[in-house]
Formats: sequence, C-alpha cells, structure tokens
Amino acid sequence: MKIELRHRKHSNGNQTLYLEFYEGRNKRCYESLNLFLVPERTEEDRRVNEATLALAQKIKAERILGIERPVEDDEEPELPHRVFSEWMDQYIEHKKVDDNISDSHYRTLTSTIKIVKSYLAYIKRPRMLLSKVDKNFYKNFLIYIKDVYKNTKSKDNPKPLSPKTMVLVQQNMNAMFNYAVKQGLMHRNPFFEMAKSDKLHKVSSDREYLTVEELKQMADVYTGSPQTKQTFMFCCFTGLRHGDMAALTWGNIEKTDLGEVIHVPSMQKTKHPVIVPLGIKAKEWMPERGDAKSSDLVFPNAPSIGCADRALKHMAKRAGINKVISFHCSRHTFATMTLTAGSDLLTTSKLLGHQNVQTTTIYADVVMESKVGAVNLTNGLFG
Repeated sequence: MKIELRHRKHSNGNQTLYLEFYEGRNKRCYESLNLFLVPERTEEDRRVNEATLALAQKIKAERILGIERPVEDDEEPELPHRVFSEWMDQYIEHKKVDDNISDSHYRTLTSTIKIVKSYLAYIKRPRMLLSKVDKNFYKNFLIYIKDVYKNTKSKDNPKPLSPKTMVLVQQNMNAMFNYAVKQGLMHRNPFFEMAKSDKLHKVSSDREYLTVEELKQMADVYTGSPQTKQTFMFCCFTGLRHGDMAALTWGNIEKTDLGEVIHVPSMQKTKHPVIVPLGIKAKEWMPERGDAKSSDLVFPNAPSIGCADRALKHMAKRAGINKVISFHCSRHTFATMTLTAGSDLLTTSKLLGHQNVQTTTIYADVVMESKVGAVNLTNGLFG
C-alpha cells in the first residue's frame, strides 16, 4: 500500500492536510487529519506550519507502519498554537485587504479588538492562546464589557458602552471565532456553548423619525447652520446616509426615461450600489449646478456628521419637537414616509439599499404602530 500526504487549498488561502491511500491501480481511500496550513504572512505563521507539517508526517509514518492509534469519542485533535492578540491583528488585516470591508466596519472591528486586548490585560493574560478561549472566557468577557470596561474616547469623561455597542462587540467576536473555526484554529465557537442568559441580546430599537408635520417644522425653523438644514432635508427625501450624501457628485445624478435618479455605485457602508429617483422635494433642497463639473461635489460645504447632529438638536428644540434628532434620523424619516405613503416593503428596501428585506421590517413595524394609534383615536369619537 502506498500512502501520500496531500494538500487541498481553500479560497481563503488555508490548506487542509489529508492522507491518500493507494490499494491497487484504481482503488483509493482518504483520511482527513483535521490539520490546516495557513498563509505564511508572519514568522509565527511559518513556525506553526512547520509544526503542523511535522505532525502530519508523523501520522503518515505511523500509517505506513500500520500503527492506528485509537481515537476516543470525546478526543479532539490538537490545535495550532496561535497567540490570540496577534491572530486578531492578522484577522483584521485579512478582512481589510482580502474582504475589502467598509471603513465603518473596519472601525468597529478595530474597536472590538482594542476592547478584547484590554480584557486580556485586565486578566493578566496578554499572550493567551486562541486555542484556550472557551465559554467561560467568553462569558467573563461579556461581564467585563458590561460592568468594568469604559470607553476612553473622551479621556476626561470615560463612559460605559451602550447596549447596542455591546451587542455589536459580541457580533464581531462571533464572526472572528467562526473564522478561526474555519481556519482549524478552534474546535468550535464558544458562543454556542453558552447559556442563553449569559449572552447579550439585541435591545428593541426605537428608530427616531420625523412625521410630515415635524418635517415641515424643521424646514421652517431658523438655524445658524443652513448647510445642515439643506443636507438633512435632502436626505429626508432621498434616504441617503450622511457619508453617501457628502460624497455625492453631479455625475451621480443621471437622466433616465422616467426622470432623474441618484446613482451611487458603491455605498460607503456596504459597498453595494443604490439607485434612488430624484423627487421634486429633494430637488428643492439641492444647490444650483451652475458650471459645476461631473466630478464636483453636489454639497461641497456639507457639515461633518458631528457638527450636523449638534445643529439638529438645536433646530428640533426651537421647532418644539421633543425628540432626540440626529442626522441619521433623515434616513428613518424617508423609510417611514415611503411606507406610510403606500410603498411596499421590498421597494422601500431597494430604495434604502438594504441587502436583506428583513432589515427594513423594523420601519414597517413603526408604521403599523402609528396606524394602530390612529385607529385607537377614532374609538374615542363614539364614546
């Protein structure tokens, strides 16, 4: 019998190691070794691969000698030794270069990794191995971000993470661990071994939006930042995110047989395209093009989102609107207005550039709550 050590390459660059047995001319069988080689981006990668290959060659030699070591049902193959913190740095670099993630996703991943490293320092295990991460580590990490960790973005006023941010950290952790499992660096994602009570759960999202009357009030109110009002109102009638609005050029305004549309080839958050018809109300809040070239920005003086949010809070207060208004509320306002006007869920989802219509259903729930409220008001008319 002839035995060969084989490699099977995967799209992510990893290589699975297995043995191929030849018994006669056309008779073959295979044995998976549950061993993986990783792309050698660092010296540590090279050392890990050398150790993995040595183990594979040892198993091959045992098979040639007819040694079949019995494997207990609960026994699992030994995992490569990878320092958790170093592996996270490689993971985010892979996501940035190979997966071409958006800038916002990159920032949230960077923040998550910073928090994990702070926890490793807190428990005095900065060089902890990825293979040692288990459900107890994960459970205690979630307790840490809920009860101990403070966001030091403002050094003078460190604040705990919001419930929404904590859930986002958990989601990023799960994505990392799922990837590690695929790489053969973990047996399983410890999240799925945790009790439900130990996990973080999404809080119900109250997506603040403006009613038609409130939108009219915002349009009429005085502000010291007219650029904020102009861009906010434009986004209320187009559904564009702040980043896509700020990057919008005159070349993105295209003429079609059905009228003008906004064509964003790649949204900054998702990297997916979106096409939105340019309605009359949206045009009212656009500047005159004049001699502007196709490459010129439509809103060259668009305020930063931080400045816009501060101005909008003052505008809402002056208008007598008792809501916490941010620039992103324009997108929520657009979604609820289109659904209230009779648009179906799929169409609204396409206008917002959502890849999954399920993301849009929260706006449908908001509209339904408003409808129920309106019906309940009629009940009082008849005593």
